[in-house]
Amino acid sequence: MKGMASGLAEKGYAAVTFDMRGVGQSTGKPSLTGFAEVADVVAVCNWVSQNLSPNKILLVGSSAGAPIAGSAVDQIEQIIGYVSLGYPFGMMASILFGRHHKAILQSPKPKLFVMGTEDGFTSVKQLDNKLKSAAGHNETRLIEGAGHFEMEGPAFDSEMVKCILEFIASL
Repeated sequence: MKGMASGLAEKGYAAVTFDMRGVGQSTGKPSLTGFAEVADVVAVCNWVSQNLSPNKILLVGSSAGAPIAGSAVDQIEQIIGYVSLGYPFGMMASILFGRHHKAILQSPKPKLFVMGTEDGFTSVKQLDNKLKSAAGHNETRLIEGAGHFEMEGPAFDSEMVKCILEFIASL
């Protein structure tokens, strides 16, 4: 996410990244349900609103962070849209994240779902089926031949930034 944040900052957007609890340099332990992590996302968005004074926040979540961020979207008034990079909608991933699907699928806020066509957690068909029931404006960008974890790597940073910027322009 750091490379994507840098790319967005180069285009004039303030970008804030953080690790979920217990990941990277973050302290704490991850929760089993992910709801404590949703509260963390809300806290970071509140901090951004109070300290960076934006009137608009585009929330971006990648991999396991996508359903967590998606559950926070409607809890913060300043969030104007959501970008998911590799949302884990697949059957096995739903065991961990299924309780978070409803929040983002029912949100009226604009959403962009970016996924590699070789994602090991969610097939293109699964993504399409989930988005059929999604509320609001929804867009999909498929990255041909990309796997789930590849999209998180620096080789795809510029392509992810391009997708995000195009989505911002459409809001």
